[in-house]
Amino acid sequence: MKAYARKALRTGAVAMLGAALLLGALFFSLRNAVLRSVLDSRIRSYQANHAGDILRIGAARFSGLAGIDLENIQVLAAAQDLAATVKRCSVQIHFLKLLSGRVRLKRLVLSDLDLDLSREGAPDPLPAGSSHTGATPLSRTDPGPAPDLGARGARLLDLYFSLIPDSLEIERLTLHSVFGDVRQGLYFPSLAILGSAFETTLEVFDQGDKWVYLLAGVIEREERRLEFRLLPREKSGPAVLPFIERQWGLKVDFDSLAVGLHSRGREGGVLHLDGLLAVSGLVLNHPSIAAEDVHLQNVSIAYTLRIGADSVELDNATKVSFNRLSFHPYFKFQTRPAAQLTLRLERTEFKADDFFGSLPAGLFTELAGLQTSGDLAYHLDLFIDFSRPEALQLASGLEKRDFTISRFGRVDFSSVNAPFLHTVFEEGQELRPFMVGPENPDFRSLEEIPPFLKSAVMISEDGAFFRHHGFLLEPFKDSIATNLRERRFARGASTISMQLVKNLYLKRQKTIARKLEEMVITWLIEENRLVSKERMLEIYLNIIEWGPQVYGAQEAARFYFDKDVADLTLAEAIFMASIIPQPKRFMALFDEEQRLRPKLQAYYADVSAKMLQRGWVDQQDVDTLFADVRLRGPARLLLTGNEIRPDEPAWDIR
Repeated sequence: MKAYARKALRTGAVAMLGAALLLGALFFSLRNAVLRSVLDSRIRSYQANHAGDILRIGAARFSGLAGIDLENIQVLAAAQDLAATVKRCSVQIHFLKLLSGRVRLKRLVLSDLDLDLSREGAPDPLPAGSSHTGATPLSRTDPGPAPDLGARGARLLDLYFSLIPDSLEIERLTLHSVFGDVRQGLYFPSLAILGSAFETTLEVFDQGDKWVYLLAGVIEREERRLEFRLLPREKSGPAVLPFIERQWGLKVDFDSLAVGLHSRGREGGVLHLDGLLAVSGLVLNHPSIAAEDVHLQNVSIAYTLRIGADSVELDNATKVSFNRLSFHPYFKFQTRPAAQLTLRLERTEFKADDFFGSLPAGLFTELAGLQTSGDLAYHLDLFIDFSRPEALQLASGLEKRDFTISRFGRVDFSSVNAPFLHTVFEEGQELRPFMVGPENPDFRSLEEIPPFLKSAVMISEDGAFFRHHGFLLEPFKDSIATNLRERRFARGASTISMQLVKNLYLKRQKTIARKLEEMVITWLIEENRLVSKERMLEIYLNIIEWGPQVYGAQEAARFYFDKDVADLTLAEAIFMASIIPQPKRFMALFDEEQRLRPKLQAYYADVSAKMLQRGWVDQQDVDTLFADVRLRGPARLLLTGNEIRPDEPAWDIR
């Protein structure tokens, strides 16, 4: 009986094996037809869901146990703004992993891959300062729960590393874009990733110009790590990124670029990443950054990044190296329950000459060549709750130890202690030079300027001028909060010291570079007493713009009131202080009868009250003050619509 059972089992096993072999043979004989049928079904489904689009696949066949070869693939969008063709595509999948339910690409071979993008109009570069506030907002449905940032990032990385085949070979990959008359393109003659390392040539085309790069790197799938380097293939010049310049107006050149990323996975719902971003020979140019090319020799960020469900955090283990400087910033942006930003730099010490020697050429033009000795230390602590800008927290400071200036560079910032020639610029063009000193009949020493005017200007522009060292933190915080709340630049926070530096040394372009340089020069002058406070105020009152081509207090007194500055009344002094922020728009302060508009009454009351509080005026001055002035100089001609004769400019009228 047992022998019979064993025989039956053997017979059944043989039958099953035979059936399996028969089915296998049948499948192998029909599998290409099945593949064709499946592909045709998918093509019909795609074209039904994308009306007007065209999808074609030529020959299709299996190759080996887990391979598919496709030929002459074509995709054409109905709008004809996208077209893609592939002459040959060969895919192999890990057969054993497929049996376990996991799809893992073993080998992918592509040849003659062409991707064409086109649009009738060229993409407009985003102008400096543009925020598209005039655009029609898109209608939005309920966005639902906010996404988990860490989970989303982990999924994207998992997808990326799982889709990369063990072996990738691409022959002749071309990307064309035609936007209006702008033609650009990318071309890879050959790209082969066999194992973990790869190296290839990348050609970039823009309007007939061509750049050739070397692209090399490492992709380690199991380690979840990738690195790549991009540098010019030829030694004829730096690498450029014409696509960025076309789209955003940002010129970018560099000698080499290195990017690295290592995913350490999620722990406690937080995705942990670290890596490196390094650029050498970087050149930037954009109207919002600086008026000329900005050169950075070596910049690198060795970062440690944590991405949670609702936050992105740059750990202070991150090291930023910038020419001869290194520091460890901390950054966190949180999306819930409200958008919040934290930026912190613990007290960091560095050699003073390393700091000034690291300032990028083109970004700090007036500081070029400055040599110093001693040590500096800087700290920063910033917190912004965007739902409550008024709760902004800010602490910042630059300290010095044994700091000295051994040699001035392009500009000697102490030279203004003597009479000097000042040149006014407007929109980058030289407008008018004049002497700041006794040689100029319109110059007035600080003692010759009436206390009313000095006091009103300081109350209006910088009430703590004689007490601070160039900066006031509280007004700066209030300025940031106001600008955030109104979502525009609505309020500044420049002290008289900073305004003076801007007028003396810097052009009027509103750039990041100008503001940073303004702050550094102000610190140098104030912390090192290069110019006394009294001399700074004297220069300020003699050079600031006080009307259309009107500079200095004496010219302004003649322009508005046809009198010497020493004879100004309290009301006239407060009026002159009120127009400093917008001197060319003084006419808007008057009505049709050439009387000051009522809205200035509150300003007069506020300024005079503060002057009284500080003992700069007495009670009788305040009681007899009337918020009105009568223009008697050339300014009245502008109010009546008359023109000042070109041969008698305002500053020449006595």
